[in-house]
Formats: sequence, structure tokens, C-alpha cells
Amino acid sequence: MKIMFICGSLEPGKDGVGDYTRRLCAELAKQGVLVSMLAYNDKHLTETVDKHRISENTKIPCLRLPHTYSSKLRCEAAKLWVDDFNPDWVSLQFVPYSYHDKGIPFRLASQLKMICGTRKFQVMFHELWLGMNKQDSFKQKIIGVIQKKIITNLITSLNVKIVNTQSQLYNYMLQNNGNNPKLLPLFSNIPNVETKTQTKNNNTRLVVFGGVREGAPKEELANEIVNFINNHPNNIVSLTLVGKSGKEQQNWADTFKSKNIEVYVIGEASEFEVSRILNESDYGIATTPLYLIEKSGTVAAMLEHNLPILVVAKQWKPIFNFNMQIPNGIMEYKTGNFETFLNSVKKDGLNYNRGVTFVAERFLSFINAS
Repeated sequence: MKIMFICGSLEPGKDGVGDYTRRLCAELAKQGVLVSMLAYNDKHLTETVDKHRISENTKIPCLRLPHTYSSKLRCEAAKLWVDDFNPDWVSLQFVPYSYHDKGIPFRLASQLKMICGTRKFQVMFHELWLGMNKQDSFKQKIIGVIQKKIITNLITSLNVKIVNTQSQLYNYMLQNNGNNPKLLPLFSNIPNVETKTQTKNNNTRLVVFGGVREGAPKEELANEIVNFINNHPNNIVSLTLVGKSGKEQQNWADTFKSKNIEVYVIGEASEFEVSRILNESDYGIATTPLYLIEKSGTVAAMLEHNLPILVVAKQWKPIFNFNMQIPNGIMEYKTGNFETFLNSVKKDGLNYNRGVTFVAERFLSFINAS
């Protein structure tokens, strides 16, 4: 079987969906599938890159087309690549902003039809449309209406055989839009090096991994941690920030340092180093809103490293009634529940088992059943 994956960018460490695509392709190759990758709108290049990409010690044919090229030039180059590889299936990794700077890729469906012809399509919706949040602006809601129409047209025009998403919320939205989606969970982009260390009884090591979103109630959390320390004077609480965390990283560090809480700012680090830090931590903190938590690769990484996660995020509520089944090991932060989180969500009982092998096998089960 031959499967070609299309995403926006494939610059290592700069695009979460690109990292996801590389690891999934490598695992599928290990399972005997012939795979190739096409970065159709790579924002990290100015010239075409056509070569094999090494991922997980596996060689994968890879074509990367710069976003600076005209649509016509990208279509022509991509069609030659596709025809040469001649895949049985095309897997489109969809994020609207990966294919258009403003998130409205009007011509994507027609371009893909020109490039891939009548080949069978599977689409993984990593993101959908704006306007789902009660707090979204009127402008965001208008953009969301347009994005929804684009997605509907994409599924219809390409006669998509399999629709996947990783989020319960997105699954619900796609169902309401007349589709029959199937959940395909995320796996971690950080392999677990399994260098576990014994946690000292008097240490509570918190870690924030990846992008830090604005609007999270960090001040309230810091104050609550101070109260916890005062009530447990023998307990040493520390916060480590690791990864590409954005401008909010320093705000978090300053807030916690001002409360005399130990803070370690690591920044970007190798996969091995990130895995080591996660394994040496006790609890994770995520700033992605609870309803979107399943679309976070960094959350998947913390879970795969057996870390219970406290969701510390700005308010985000869907515009409709939606009952989400909160994943095991995750609790939403509310004022007063920090110590409850520490006592009720235990690290040793997680057994999160949704690694890349599991996801690849589930992906193939959808393909084989269609």
C-alpha cells in the first residue's frame, strides 16, 4: 500500500502538524507501508526541497514547496510528485492556517483535485473553524462561517472517504455538519526515553511544556501554591518551563518568582532533554483550554510521560451545550482545587497508552475498512 501525506510545513520543531506527520509516516513505514510526504505551503523555505527525510531512523521521500511560489507553480510541481509516487491513498493533514495566512484557503480543494485526481482521500482535521467559543468576536464568527463552508466543500469536492479528528468537540461539530468522523487520538512528538528517577517525598515538581497561552489565571495558581507551601513547610514546590513557550513564558516565570517559588526556565531543548525533564517531573500544567486539550501535542507528550495534568487556561466555553468526557489524568484548575488535584490525580495510575504505534494501527484500520 502507498500513502502520501500532505501538510503545510515540514520544518523540524517549527510545525506541530509537520512533526506529527513525520513520526506517523516513520511508524507506518516500519509496519510495511510505502509512504511519502508533501509540504504544500512551507513557510520556512524559499526554494523547493526534494529529498529523503530521516525520521525515527527511517528514510521517507519528501517534497517541500515554499509558500512564496504561486499556486500554479506549486500545483504543477506537486502533481509531478504525486504522479511519480502514485499513492493509493492521500492523507491530508488539515489546519486552515497551514494553507493560507488568513485561514481561508478558498482554492485548496480545487488545487488538490487537480494534483491528486480521483485518488482516495483521508483527512485529519487538526483544527476546524473559528466561532465555536462564546468569547469569540463578531469578526472571528464571520471568518468561522467562511472556514466551515471551505471545509464542507473540501470534503464534498474530494469525495473524502475517511474523516478523522483528535478532539471530542471537533468530532461533535463534524457530525453536526453531516459527516461521519472517527476519532484518531494524538501521540506525543517527544519519544519517551524512560530515564525515570525516584521522586523525593518532599518535592512537588511542576512542568509547563510548549507554548504558553495568554489569559491563564497564573496569579491565582501561584497564590494557591504559596498557601500550599505554607501549610506543608517541608514540601519543596518548583516550576520548570521547557520548550518554545512564547512571550508568556517570562510572564509565568516572573509571577512565580515574585512569590518565592523556585522557577527553572529551560526554553527549547532536544527531544532527549525534554523527555528527561518530563520524566523527572511530578505534574504537568497545560494552558490549552479543557475543551481543546485533546488537540495539544504537548499535552499528549506529558500524558505519555505519565504526568497528571492541571489545565490552567483562560475561559473557553463552546457556544452550544456539549458534554465532554474528560480524559483520565486531567483536571481543570478552579480557584481552591490545587491541593485537591495533587491528592486525587495520581501519577502511578495513568497508564496512558496511545503512542505512535497505537495511532498508526488505528489509522490503518480505518484505511483497510474503507
